[in-house]
Amino acid sequence: MILVRDVFQAKYGKADELVVLFKEARLKWPAIAQYGSRVLTDASGPFFTIVTETEVVSFAEWERTIAEVFSLPEFGNWFTRMQPLVESGRREFYNIVS
Repeated sequence: MILVRDVFQAKYGKADELVVLFKEARLKWPAIAQYGSRVLTDASGPFFTIVTETEVVSFAEWERTIAEVFSLPEFGNWFTRMQPLVESGRREFYNIVS
């Protein structure tokens, strides 16, 4: 199993809006609910940090899932609403060993 963590640094004061968008995405596209199945916010460290977590069996499954998400016609509109809220981001992959 692989854990995919997308770590976003929201613009100052925009973290709550970003969380709302991630929750909206899960409701809009339940067929791909495993994408970003958990949303975390900072309790320490850099302010306005939002993390989404997705568990997949393999990198191949990740590639299929992300391709499915990006191919959704509504995704472009959703992403356009997300962009002004985000300062930066990164993606991390972890092997789940226990």
